[in-house]
Amino acid sequence: MVLTLGGEPLHVQLSRDLDAIVRSVVESVADLAPTYAWLPREQVLHEFAAIVATTTRAFIEVVRTGEMPSAEELEPMAAAAGLRAEEGFPLSDILTAYHVGISLVFDDVVPRAGADDQETLNQVYKLLLGFLARVMEAASRGWLAASSETLREAHGARQALLDAVLGGDEARATAERVGLRLPPAYGVMALRIGAHPDEVTEGVDPAVAARRKLRRLRHALEIAQPEALASMTATTATVLVPSSATLQHPEPERIVQDMARAAGAPILAAYEAAPVAGVGEALELATDVLDVAAGLGWTTGVVRLQDVAVAYQLTRPSAATSRLAELLAPLAEQPDLLATLDALAAERLNRRRTAKALNVHVNTVNYRLNRVRDLTGLDLVDPVDTQTLLAALAARRAAQAERVTR
Repeated sequence: MVLTLGGEPLHVQLSRDLDAIVRSVVESVADLAPTYAWLPREQVLHEFAAIVATTTRAFIEVVRTGEMPSAEELEPMAAAAGLRAEEGFPLSDILTAYHVGISLVFDDVVPRAGADDQETLNQVYKLLLGFLARVMEAASRGWLAASSETLREAHGARQALLDAVLGGDEARATAERVGLRLPPAYGVMALRIGAHPDEVTEGVDPAVAARRKLRRLRHALEIAQPEALASMTATTATVLVPSSATLQHPEPERIVQDMARAAGAPILAAYEAAPVAGVGEALELATDVLDVAAGLGWTTGVVRLQDVAVAYQLTRPSAATSRLAELLAPLAEQPDLLATLDALAAERLNRRRTAKALNVHVNTVNYRLNRVRDLTGLDLVDPVDTQTLLAALAARRAAQAERVTR
């Protein structure tokens, strides 16, 4: 059935007013979808006006036939949305533009209606809603496809630069090839990422919880440091943050805190600064420092080499390492005593915090440390014995790690 207003087919009337409708949409859309105001005038007058005309013609055909457009007929809208995605347009502004266009078409129709045309207006309104739903689906599909491709390209570019910097390859040439800025230096971080509570909650798929955590981690890093290079899993990460030639950059502590807060999981990071040529070596050092800090019981925060220098040095192979580890041999069959020493080291020799960490009374901690004195001859009241005992713990962990890797 042909829809008529005032005795004349509506599709004929709309076709006659096509140019006026297009001008009205072009002039109005920038007020409601501000991103369109950024377009060069030539692009507005030609490219944007052309897709408005194409969309309006598609709706006129719907009015003429009563049938919704096919996927092929909607492809120009999807392609146009894809171009806007590549230019950085938010999807919300694109959908707003279609709302504006459809509203203006209906505004053009209403004044033509007479007293007997209410039913026609109702049918036109239903056609408009159905048409708008299909156009928005096509535009969303085109925008998402282009956005996904853009994200893949951006990720690929960053991954290529990360590989080049870590591998000691021609990082500058790679940066120029992929269109990224190469800073004079990087803040290098190696991260250990703890579990989110959902990952260990019965009835929750831990893989799904881990992926959600990882997505939040990446988003938090993108906000904190948009130019950072990163390789992440749900449990570990390597992050390179651009810094100045003086090897200074915004607080690694703040970055790690933001990431931990977003992930809802504890994060321990080791940090080293290095010029581009030294990033690979800095990452190796940061990874070793991270292992030492984790062995000392650290689970959160940012650690630097100077924070664990003694323990780090004692974990390097030497004649003294095995001798120090042997000092704890009398505790081999005393797991409670070893656990207490590990907790004491992690809590920086604070006995009250150690008791809380072990969920025991502080008197229990004191009793166990007296037992350590009796079995090893090392008294934690004595400063020299305290240093020796902490060194023996570090040496013992190094020996254990060496046995595991054999």
